[in-house]
Amino acid sequence: MLHGSTPFLDEGYGAFASRSTVLGGSAVFEAANALLAKIRAAAGARLGCAAEQIEPADGCARAPDGRSLAFAELAADGLRVTTAFGNDNRLTYTYGSAAAHVAVDPGTGDVELLDCLVVEDVGRIVNPLTLHGQAIGGMVQGLGGAFLEHLVYDANGQLLAGNLADYLIPTATDFPKIRAIALENHRSPSNPLGVKGAGEGAIIPIGGLMANAVANALVSFGAVPNQLPLSPARVWHMGSAKQSTGSLG
Repeated sequence: MLHGSTPFLDEGYGAFASRSTVLGGSAVFEAANALLAKIRAAAGARLGCAAEQIEPADGCARAPDGRSLAFAELAADGLRVTTAFGNDNRLTYTYGSAAAHVAVDPGTGDVELLDCLVVEDVGRIVNPLTLHGQAIGGMVQGLGGAFLEHLVYDANGQLLAGNLADYLIPTATDFPKIRAIALENHRSPSNPLGVKGAGEGAIIPIGGLMANAVANALVSFGAVPNQLPLSPARVWHMGSAKQSTGSLG
């Protein structure tokens, strides 16, 4: 398989959004089927039988009488295919839900994430390990945006958080209690693999989820989070605003 270089392609679509397995995986799937058809036809011609009688297995094409040819022996017959796959008119985003349990200290503004769960229906899981890693990674990235990452500019538009000493990103120890569950309930009808894009499913809801969780924890203070990140200073201010208003009244 040749990939990763534009000289091999007449047209490139880009590697972005939830499309890698949907488009690339489907193209590989269709190419494999086309290649198998060519192998059966070439082997049938050499072994004197119908193409549909050829059984590819263990790197060989076998005839009904037991005779076989290695795929390498058939390479001279021009066994090469080029395929493209596109589904411009149908989206393949995953469906799911997310829930979180937080503990908030209004005196310090500290927010502890006690538990966070994201559940996605991804249609079909091709690689469970990488899918789970992608979901967990998306959650951590979302949590970083919700609690840590902050692009700060001065009045002249100069970026003040231009390095990792000032711009906080999450590490493995920041959010240890997170979980992701992937389901295969409903396959996508828009591609032959039945897969859905699972890249964004674990990151998109996290900002709103954390804001609502903090608001619920501070409901007695009348807190209404409307800005991210939920830094300790901002959370403390939300927790102290009602007390300050009450003392002034």
